Amino acid sequence: MDVEGLRRQLLASLSLALAPIGLAQGKRLRKRAVRLAEAPGARCGEVAGPGPALRLLAVGESPLAGVGLDSFRDSVSCALAQHLGGATGRAVAWKILARGGLTAEAVHEKLLPDLDAESTDLILIGLGVNDSLAMRSARRWRADLQALIQALRARTGPAPVLLAGVPDMQRFPLLPFPLSVLLGARSRLLDHAAAGLVGSRADMGHVPMRLDAGSSALFCEDGFHPNAIGHARWAEQLAPAALDLLRATGKVRRSAG
Repeated sequence: MDVEGLRRQLLASLSLALAPIGLAQGKRLRKRAVRLAEAPGARCGEVAGPGPALRLLAVGESPLAGVGLDSFRDSVSCALAQHLGGATGRAVAWKILARGGLTAEAVHEKLLPDLDAESTDLILIGLGVNDSLAMRSARRWRADLQALIQALRARTGPAPVLLAGVPDMQRFPLLPFPLSVLLGARSRLLDHAAAGLVGSRADMGHVPMRLDAGSSALFCEDGFHPNAIGHARWAEQLAPAALDLLRATGKVRRSAG
């Protein structure tokens, strides 16, 4: 077994060892956690520019649903659209399909039936936190994610897909030790599985979410969801890969930007 494989095996073992304590902590935490609402207003918009507009569809869980934000104008989806509009000189229409508390499987089952069949130029998927909370195995997560992507493309056409990395939950200010270690290990395993699903495919991308010891300033008061600054930083991290995908799949000219 290679070093990376051994590391993942150790993370899985650590998750199992800490599970009883972590699950008990999680139950207590849910009772006293601050509950923030999803952002109000329309879950779509357009960045002005010459047409035809590029179409961005953002699919995911609570951060994409704008939990803790005053407006979807502060969301990663709108910020990413602004980056793409600036880089391409095109109008960018953005649309959000997201709800708090959903795993990849639940998004597939509960949200996709409401998605109209229409062509899309780029799909952004932001999932993994709830799958980590549900202690999904890497194999189950990868299968659910793959099924979701296939179902999305059945409605949108062969759009390129950008997977936002599963955040390292060990960095979430809300989570105490050892729950933070347990969920950190699980979220890193799922992120590795998502990156492996992408591989070297030209029509898919994966961008790890960079969090460090100073990232607490990027969270809302609940210590669990990104605030407006966090969303802006997140969009900055995603934008180069999103532009690369649009160019690689011929959605924009390679000379753009």
